[in-house]
Amino acid sequence: MSSWGACLAYTWPALLLTIIGLFLRRASRDPKTPCGDAVLVDLGLGLVAVAASVLWLQVLALVVS
Repeated sequence: MSSWGACLAYTWPALLLTIIGLFLRRASRDPKTPCGDAVLVDLGLGLVAVAASVLWLQVLALVVS
């Protein structure tokens, strides 16, 4: 696989997780969301953010190398 193919293989899931994270952030900050649900959404947002960050760092490492 070429380096661009590998880069795209990490970019698309990272982009998808970033978009999911943005929607989760919007849902957790919505005043209509109950407090208990907002806590669970925040925990999910943390997991999504970590996974997206790892994938974006892999993309950066592939581009730099």
